[in-house]
Amino acid sequence: MRMSWLMALLVAVPGTARAEATWERVSVGPDHAFLAVDGDPSNPKHLLSASLRTVYQSEDGGQTWQPAFPAPGESLVTDAVIVPTEPPTLLVTTDRGVHVSWDAGRHWRLTLRKRAGADPGRRVAVHPQDPDQILTSTDDGLWLSWDGGRRWTALDTPPGARRALEVAWDPRRRDLAYVLTDHALHTVDLAGGWREVLATTVDAEELEVEESDVETGTGEEPDSLHHLSAMTVDPAEGVLYLAVARGLLASEDSGLTWRARGLSGAPTGQAATLLAHRHSPLIVLAAGPHGVGAYLPHRDAWAPMAGGLLGAVRDLALAGTTLWAATDQGLYRFQGPVADFPAPPPSAHDLLSNFTHEPTIRDVQEATIRYAEVHPEKIARWRRQAALKALLPSFSVGFDADTSQDTSVDEGSFPNFQVLETTDRDHGFDFSVSWDLADLIWSTDQTSIDVRSKLMVQLREDLVDQVTRLYYERRRLQVALLSDPPGPDVVLEKELRVQELTALIDGLTGGAFSRAMRIDPNPEEGAWTGGTPN
Repeated sequence: MRMSWLMALLVAVPGTARAEATWERVSVGPDHAFLAVDGDPSNPKHLLSASLRTVYQSEDGGQTWQPAFPAPGESLVTDAVIVPTEPPTLLVTTDRGVHVSWDAGRHWRLTLRKRAGADPGRRVAVHPQDPDQILTSTDDGLWLSWDGGRRWTALDTPPGARRALEVAWDPRRRDLAYVLTDHALHTVDLAGGWREVLATTVDAEELEVEESDVETGTGEEPDSLHHLSAMTVDPAEGVLYLAVARGLLASEDSGLTWRARGLSGAPTGQAATLLAHRHSPLIVLAAGPHGVGAYLPHRDAWAPMAGGLLGAVRDLALAGTTLWAATDQGLYRFQGPVADFPAPPPSAHDLLSNFTHEPTIRDVQEATIRYAEVHPEKIARWRRQAALKALLPSFSVGFDADTSQDTSVDEGSFPNFQVLETTDRDHGFDFSVSWDLADLIWSTDQTSIDVRSKLMVQLREDLVDQVTRLYYERRRLQVALLSDPPGPDVVLEKELRVQELTALIDGLTGGAFSRAMRIDPNPEEGAWTGGTPN
């Protein structure tokens, strides 16, 4: 299904372009035709490429390749992806079903066997928030795995959504996916069912297409503008892109409304796949039988890219900053600037959108206050406790003991007299209870609390000021590394400074800053907090 031309969204950072832009063919075993390529999001040196009979793996950025999965028997490979788990999971679809390896390709297990007579899985979609949540499509419909491909559950797929060309997750939600067929786009809510959001019968007026955009001189009917062939989702903004005969359709509201983009001067032909990579600025690449084109959304214009790419492109992947293309004439790697025209400088929104996974300054300040135990709630609690102290009485307990001895002489006729001695012992116990109700109005402890409160406010202001300066010094370095990358030596020095500032912020937050960056919280579950109140 991956034929003709190919589009992708990726980054073009000013100042990083090389003098020459070329596609370089990479030698991978004895195979010459490739249908899939994929990169590990957590390790740009880890790659997979697939021919019809063999899946190859590289762990050195494509310098060397080793067979990882020979197709069993007479079966044929249809797709291969790297699931970013720890360690990475390799998933290969064939006309027999879905094969999974959890040990870098040493052992494989057939976890989903296709029904006899049904088409194999064509596309695999791994959720960007939860790599254990995977979708794959077959002739029977969609199959869902919640545990990294170990077990699969068949979704109740309507007939119109079967034989899917593409499947993709909405990165903003854990339960919403898109399913594209050659005649319609569907959404599936895992909790709420299916919905058709776009069909090939849509009118041009609904897409805000001007008459001049439709009349391109190609002789095609306006209806061909709406033929659907590929899709992708912006991983940061959640914007959905669809490939049509002569451009793109974009939706910012999960397919409810659409806008035509890049119709003028767009390459002709049917897209094989779309790939979204969010950075600054945003560029759309299109590769096909007429060469490779780059579309800049900021200017709504296309420009040709350098040649050197042979054959029909069937898949595209981005590993780090390297673009890979699988074609029927071999595996290619792109080196050089992505377009012949200069890209505009990234906007502040584009640059800062790269750090949405990090805690906000308010989160960091709150974590610092809680870790240092200088939260205002602590003083308020002391005042309440001091007022309640007056309700508790003062107890006084006493105990005394007294001993006395008396001696007397009983005189009688001599020599008949006697000496008498007596001993007396007395014991006493007493207790008292008293209340000082005046403390309900004013307690002498309040004076001590006021002094402590003043010192705590000063300490809190010092900590907040210190962590704020560290936070924004770190952010300025990060933005500088993205917008105007310096030489290697300076990059190393700045990267070390970023790590140093991260460590200082961790010291003030008890490590909560780094822990929050390693965890991708569910936006529906609330904002990140650095601790609990003391």
